[in-house]
Amino acid sequence: MDEIKIQELDDFIFRISQQRRYSQYTVRNYRQAIIDWIVWLKQTGYANSDFMRVEKRTARAYVAELSTKYSHSTIHNRISAIRSFYKFLIQTQLLDADPFSLVKLPKLKKDLPIFLTESAMPSLLSAPRDAGEEETISPEDAMRDALCIELLYGAGLRVSELCNMKWRDVDFTTNTAKILGKGSKVRFCPFGEKAGEVFKQWRDEFAHSKDIDVHAITLKNGKPIYPRFVQRMIKKYLIQSGLATNITPHKLRHSFATHLVNNGIDLRSLQEMLGHASLSTTQIYTHLSTKKLIEEHRKNHPRARI
Repeated sequence: MDEIKIQELDDFIFRISQQRRYSQYTVRNYRQAIIDWIVWLKQTGYANSDFMRVEKRTARAYVAELSTKYSHSTIHNRISAIRSFYKFLIQTQLLDADPFSLVKLPKLKKDLPIFLTESAMPSLLSAPRDAGEEETISPEDAMRDALCIELLYGAGLRVSELCNMKWRDVDFTTNTAKILGKGSKVRFCPFGEKAGEVFKQWRDEFAHSKDIDVHAITLKNGKPIYPRFVQRMIKKYLIQSGLATNITPHKLRHSFATHLVNNGIDLRSLQEMLGHASLSTTQIYTHLSTKKLIEEHRKNHPRARI
């Protein structure tokens, strides 16, 4: 790659990381997908190794190449990154069209999200306090960990949103948090009375600082919590509670959404709470609700079984 093309990629990475606030994980994956695409062009000699001169047949050839190596979901993720890059080039008037725009991708199997049942959630929610009472962890750790789980489940936050929350974002009069989510979109997330009580107790007893510009949830050294810490912490409490260890912070978000749908929430309201750009993304949770209805019918109706 020459300097201009490197600069274009750097400009794109700056856009999604600093202006649109994509997570570090997403930025890393986007960058790698684009670099792999450009390297492939150089290795094959397609489009004279220039990603600015690619035709659709070359884009189709690349998708075919990926299909021999990766799962359908990985292919979609990689092409999504590349399409975002070309969209950026079009927006900055460096290109007129995206060569991947009409390229067909392998069909995705729509797996239903994994989540904890409503009956299982109390065990996880109480696990940090149980550990604190047993004095296996400090009172500060117990309160911080309890708050993290309360907010992930009670407000449906992404783990990055939880880690980035500052005191200025929290309104205790309404028990809501102002969240800057994907694409720099702001939304207001209710977190409920129970989470509000835990949050206030954390603020009053353990917060290292209450300055509005300081992160609300911190480690003992005063530094903000980070995604890997939250992931490890939740796994520890899942083991302690005898629950499935494949539940991640994001699956607590799935639990939040699924339980709201099961209790009759309006999908548009749920879309706003989750910060989904498209209602179709939110509608996956209606499939979970339908699945539950079918299971209940088969379990309870006298004519459902032979």
